[in-house]
Formats: sequence, structure tokens, C-alpha cells
Amino acid sequence: MDRRQRSVLARPLQWQPLVSPRQWAILAHALSDRPEILDDLRVVLTQLSPGVRKALVTNIMEALASGARPTRAVWSALAITGHEVKLCSAAALGRLHALGDDAPSAPVRPLRRRE
Repeated sequence: MDRRQRSVLARPLQWQPLVSPRQWAILAHALSDRPEILDDLRVVLTQLSPGVRKALVTNIMEALASGARPTRAVWSALAITGHEVKLCSAAALGRLHALGDDAPSAPVRPLRRRE
């Protein structure tokens, strides 16, 4: 293994909180010829909650393992994860609705935007 290949497998600092070393190695190898997609994926992952991030990365890994082309794997995983998040949100809203009169009575306040 030459020095260049080793540096590709080294997980950059900005990726360390987002993916494991193994996941990084798979992503870096699969998207080595599309660095702009890899960078866009990093931006997306930084915006997600840890649970959604983990689901997205898992879906990407599964798509790549099934033989999907790397760019198709990313887009498919984004679509699947988005659908999963919607289903989870709908289930949570359904549980709140089922509480009916037992729902918490505290006022709902809008979330503050991060700056």
C-alpha cells in the first residue's frame, strides 16, 4: 500500500464525529472519484441528529454492500432515511394524539434558531 492510499483511508478531522474509521474507509474509497459528493454528504451529516445520522450512514453502507453505484447509494439512502424519519415522526405524533387529555399541558414554544 503506497502513501497516497493510506492518506485516503485516514479519516479527516471533520469526519471523525460523523462516521467510524471503517465507514470512512468505505465512503472514501467508493466516492474517491466524486469528492464533491463526499463533501456534500459531510455537510448533510453535520446537520442531522445523531440518530438520523446513524440511520443514513447505515443505509448508505447497506446500499454500497448490495452493489449500488456509489452516487446512487447516497441518493437512495437519503430517500430511504427521509421516509424512515417521516414514519417515525408520524408514529410519535400518533402516540401524542392517543394521549388525548393526558397530554402534557405545558405551552409549546418554538425552537430557537442556532446561529
